[in-house]
Amino acid sequence: MYALYEAGYAMRKTDILIIEDDQLVGEISRHILAAAGYSVHWVQESREALEAVKKAQPRLVITDIMMPGITGLDICKLITSDPDLARVKVLVMSAKSFEMEKLRAKMFGAHCFLPKPFTEKLLLSTVAELLRAPAGDPPRDNSLG
Repeated sequence: MYALYEAGYAMRKTDILIIEDDQLVGEISRHILAAAGYSVHWVQESREALEAVKKAQPRLVITDIMMPGITGLDICKLITSDPDLARVKVLVMSAKSFEMEKLRAKMFGAHCFLPKPFTEKLLLSTVAELLRAPAGDPPRDNSLG
């Protein structure tokens, strides 16, 4: 069974699922988003991520690229290619913010790329924009313009 770190009530629908192996980044991201009123789950183990996404059915998945086990790009591809998860949006974040990484994220189906380190304001505005957009919008990358 995967380990979910939850902020909010267990019965509440999950808005956001964070997949991040770095404990500090995961906790900070979860805290920022929960304080803004989102129901947030955090999965630290990438191998358990797809099961967690299928169970939680979040509106948005935020995943790091570089993780042991399954990379965030592979998780992104698994989510965006699964018809049962078609409404789930994916935000990829990484300290590797080279143009090639941004392009790869877009090719794997990410709706947005967020470079690390990020500010609280940038995280919240990016998440708000993604959750406002209608489900099924084609993937795009805010950082590429």
